[in-house]
Amino acid sequence: MKLWKKFVLFTITIISVILSCSRYYIVKKNFLYSIENASNQNTNQLILEKYMIETNIVKIIQEGDEVTDEKILEYLSSLHTNFDNELQSFAIYNNEYDKIYSNIDDIDSIDIKIILNQEKNTYCIRKIENIYYMLFSSYWNINNKIIYIVNAYDVSAIYEEKNRQMSEILFTDIIVLVLSSIIIFIFFKYLTKPISILNKTSKKVASGEFKERVNIQSQDEIGELAKSFNIMAEQIENKINELNLQVKQKNDFINGFTHELKTPMTAIIGYTDLLRLKKCDEELTQKAINYIYSETKRLESLSFKLMKLMSLSKDEIKMNRIIITDLIDKVVKVESDILDNIKIEMYIEEAAIKGDIELLDVVIRNLLENAKKANPKDNKVIIKGEKLSNKKYRISIIDKGNGIPKEHINRVTEDFYMVDKSRSNKNNRNWYRTFFSKKNFIIS
Repeated sequence: MKLWKKFVLFTITIISVILSCSRYYIVKKNFLYSIENASNQNTNQLILEKYMIETNIVKIIQEGDEVTDEKILEYLSSLHTNFDNELQSFAIYNNEYDKIYSNIDDIDSIDIKIILNQEKNTYCIRKIENIYYMLFSSYWNINNKIIYIVNAYDVSAIYEEKNRQMSEILFTDIIVLVLSSIIIFIFFKYLTKPISILNKTSKKVASGEFKERVNIQSQDEIGELAKSFNIMAEQIENKINELNLQVKQKNDFINGFTHELKTPMTAIIGYTDLLRLKKCDEELTQKAINYIYSETKRLESLSFKLMKLMSLSKDEIKMNRIIITDLIDKVVKVESDILDNIKIEMYIEEAAIKGDIELLDVVIRNLLENAKKANPKDNKVIIKGEKLSNKKYRISIIDKGNGIPKEHINRVTEDFYMVDKSRSNKNNRNWYRTFFSKKNFIIS
C-alpha cells in the first residue's frame, strides 16, 4: 500500500474515533442530565401523589379495620375517578406481591419484585410496550399490613431525543468524514508528491541515468532529503565516471605495457636473428651480445617496475641520489644506434637529483624514441636539463616533429596513454608517461 494511502486511512480512522467518542460522550452527558432532571421532577411529583393517595385512602381506613384487597381497590377506583387528571400511572401490590390495582399497561411483563424491594427514593427504568418508564416504589403500613405502590413516569421523550441526536450526529459525522477524507486525500497526495518524484528519479539513477536530479524547492525535511539525494546522485555519477576512466586508463595501460615490452623484444629478436643467420665479425658479435644483454636486463627491470606501478608488488620504489649528467650520457649512448641519423644536442645543467634511475631511464628513452618517430624536420633532438626554484629540476626533450593534436594534450599525462592509435601506427609515434613523469625531481 502506498504511503499516502496509509496516511489517509490512519488520519480518517483517528478522526472517526475522536468524533465518535466525543459525540457519544456529549450525547451521553446530555442524556444523563435529562434523566437526572426527570428524576428530580418525578420525585417531587411522587411526593405529591403519595400524599394525595395517603390522604384520601389510608386515612379513610379506620384503625383496626381489616385491610383487604377489595377495600383498597374500592378506594382506589373512587380516587382515580375523582383525580384522574392529577394522578400519573401507578400500581398497588399487597404484601405477597400480588397486584391489587394498576393503570400501567402490561406491567406484568417486568419482574416487579426487584422494583418493590429497591431502596427508598431510588428509581429504575424499564421498557414496557415500547414506552420507557421511570419507576419509583414505596409502601404503607396499614393496620400491620404492607401495601406497596409503584409510581411510573413516562420518560420516552428523553430516549427519543437521545436517538434523534444520535441519528443527526451519525449523519453529520458521515458528511464530515467524507469531506475530511477528500481534503486529507488531496493534502497527502500533494504532501507525498515529492516522495514520488524522488522514487522515480532514484529508479532512473539505479537504471544508469546518473545525470538525473530532483528539483524540489522546500525548506522541510523532504527538501533536505532532496538535496541529500542530489548530492548522493552527483557523488555516484562522479564515482561512475571515475571508474569508467580507470577502466579506460587500465586498458591504455595494458596496451602501453604491451608496446613497452615489444620494443626491447624486437631489438633482441633482431640481433638474435643477425647472429643466427649471418656470420659476423667479433666486434659486431660483441656489440650484438652486449645489446641483447642490456635490453634483456632492461626488460627484466621494466617488468619489475611496471609490477610495482600496478601495485602488483608490495615493494616501494626507492628514491636514490642520481647525477643527472651520468644518467643522460648513459641513455644517449644506449640510444645512439636506435636514433640512427638523428643528431642529439645536450644542454645539461649539472646537478644531483633524487629519483629511481631505472624509471628515469625509461622516461628519457621513450621521449627520445618518440622524438625520432615524430620525424623532426631538422633531424635534431635537444635534451635540456635545468634547475628550477624550490630545489626542482626539469628535463626537456625538444623536437620539431609532427607534434601532438590539441585534443590529446590534456591526456598525455595519463599512464601509457596512446594518441590516436591509427595515426600512431602510421607514424610509429606513441606518447606515454610513467610514474615519475608527473613529478619534478628533487636536487640533492
